[in-house]
Amino acid sequence: MTFRAIDSKVYGANVRSAPSFGDNIAGYLNQCDSVEIVGPKQGDRWMPCKAEGHTDEVFVSENVLRNQVSEPKERLVRECVKQWLRFDKEAGKEHISPYHNYVGEFWDSINLGHLDGTDRDTPWSAAFISFCVRAAGGYDGFRYAAAHSKYTHQAIRSKLDNESGPFWGYKISDHKPQIGDMVCRRRTSANITYDFASTHDAFKSHCDIVISIRDDHVSTIGGNISHTVARVNYPIDASGHLSDSGRVYAVMKNML
Repeated sequence: MTFRAIDSKVYGANVRSAPSFGDNIAGYLNQCDSVEIVGPKQGDRWMPCKAEGHTDEVFVSENVLRNQVSEPKERLVRECVKQWLRFDKEAGKEHISPYHNYVGEFWDSINLGHLDGTDRDTPWSAAFISFCVRAAGGYDGFRYAAAHSKYTHQAIRSKLDNESGPFWGYKISDHKPQIGDMVCRRRTSANITYDFASTHDAFKSHCDIVISIRDDHVSTIGGNISHTVARVNYPIDASGHLSDSGRVYAVMKNML
């Protein structure tokens, strides 16, 4: 038995009652949902599997599957997708009910529960990341914070000082982003660099969590993007490294 994860360009995939296209859709799985492969491929693409919510064997196209990564990474990316769905696939806005309460839960995860989505002058993207990491579980030592710079600095120092930690911070030329990593970018035109972040832990920045790898980009999910939980694509070059376009200055490797 092999477990695989959904990895579709449209952030989900149909499962079917028979190994073919047609009027046989048995359900829908979201990005990063897992399935258990229960037999050999049928035809040119159809993998028999057991899927959550289905008691009978169903079929999914091989081209929307990826190999699973470690369970802590899978938990993290599933939590990101869960929150993206909770915000109605980017339709839910931070200041509107019930979404402002969800933002309040993000703040509460870092003991700032007096804030919620109606506090629109207070960026909550780092609170979102902290919430997802905490909810995933197992990321002992992570520096939960209201500013991305805090845990980015921690990750870079862990790498440079060869210390254990749930994330290590790399220059974008030194690590190809993978599932469960974080992409770090500047929020302003200020000259924030990897070297600067290695010696400072207070600066304006933003991080998103990688949930999918494509030929020319990585797909991520982050918070407080256009006032919601949203997907962002970051270009990668032919070797798989992040482009420094879009103010990207570092990538945090998930060490679990």
